[in-house]
Amino acid sequence: MNNPLFPPKIGLIIAVTALSFPAIFIRYAQADGLSIAFLRLFLASLILWPIAGTKVPPAWRALTPGERWRVIAAGFFLGIHMFLWVTAVTKTTIASAAFLIITQPVMLAVLAHFFLKERINRSVVYAIIFTLFGAGLMGGGDLELGSEYLWGDFLAFSGALMAAFYLLAGRSVRGKIHILPYITLIYSVAALALLPLCIIAESPLLSLSSNAYFWIFMLTLIPTLIGHSLYNWALRYMKAFTVNISIAVEPIGATFLAWLLFKEQPSSFLYLGAVMLIIAVAFAFRTEKA
Repeated sequence: MNNPLFPPKIGLIIAVTALSFPAIFIRYAQADGLSIAFLRLFLASLILWPIAGTKVPPAWRALTPGERWRVIAAGFFLGIHMFLWVTAVTKTTIASAAFLIITQPVMLAVLAHFFLKERINRSVVYAIIFTLFGAGLMGGGDLELGSEYLWGDFLAFSGALMAAFYLLAGRSVRGKIHILPYITLIYSVAALALLPLCIIAESPLLSLSSNAYFWIFMLTLIPTLIGHSLYNWALRYMKAFTVNISIAVEPIGATFLAWLLFKEQPSSFLYLGAVMLIIAVAFAFRTEKA
């Protein structure tokens, strides 16, 4: 395994910061979720192919058939995750969508234990417990807001499951392929996975407002090309669970921005839940040797 250019934990901090913004950009875009999800991934692919295009064919040929299928699976799950997550943000509060997405580290811990043989030790158990309690405290506000938000909550939870599968598949192959060809491939596959849905739904991909295209570009640049790419980069050097649970601190920034920009009042348990999520991440980092 090659030594990283900078500490993976620093990369995760940058990724978490970048991924505090997607819900805000989605709200500003004011477009349908399917169009936003597809264009976000399509633009990311469009930017990456001129940069990494010559590296993709040899990287692809170096993979075994099984590893190629795992790359395709990672891209497919990423595409479905993006669609469900973007749609969830338009159906429920930003805080609730962000908090429900952090159930994915728990799902991934179980999946990684069985498929990647990443051991669930005492620190991982403590991290899972603090994550569940923290998410429960911070996301419980929807019980007071009404049943109309439950559909959005369900979509966010389903998106979390897809994200867990996406990172699981990526972790299993990231040691075999460089980050640039890898993200080029998975973003391209994710966009292709959503294209048939766009055609069936007659999504207005070419007739959105200039405001929508601007915020979708920002969504592509910051949360996708910086945030998601750094998560995938870190998978080469850290356990899937550790990388994934760092997502737990994203809702803190997202909720603050939602309160500041959209006046969405967070749950009164925000601060206690935030502390518990930070403790969960600290326990997860204890499982890493580096």
